[in-house]
Amino acid sequence: MTPETLYRLAPPLIALQLLAFGWSVNREIHTKDADRQIVITLPDVINIMSLFATVGCLIVLPLATESYLWLSRIVLACAYVLIAFHPLTIAAHYGLWKRKSGSEHATEKTGFRYVTREERTTSLVSALLVVVVAMYLGTH
Repeated sequence: MTPETLYRLAPPLIALQLLAFGWSVNREIHTKDADRQIVITLPDVINIMSLFATVGCLIVLPLATESYLWLSRIVLACAYVLIAFHPLTIAAHYGLWKRKSGSEHATEKTGFRYVTREERTTSLVSALLVVVVAMYLGTH
């Protein structure tokens, strides 16, 4: 992969990451549920960390060192994997993968739940896939 390809693929990725985070924040702010606590969801935390890694390794480091880093290629691929899993994990956060109606987030017995089981599962799958992609690109 050439540096030109890297610089061509980075801006759409950063735009997707910002769009996904902005959409989630907008949805949380405009939800009219007085009993529900407004939080930054786990997929958004992962997305923000990926955004910082993307900007740091794809924009700042290559500009500061004036060289193309092997780390930039790995971060680019991993960030695209994470943004691809983001809608699935958000859907799991809001309970769209469940057959039962009602939210797991607010229950009388357990109180507020930050992360649902489905959300943990999709986050774990995306993290495992990121590790596999990073290992593959690190060796090739």
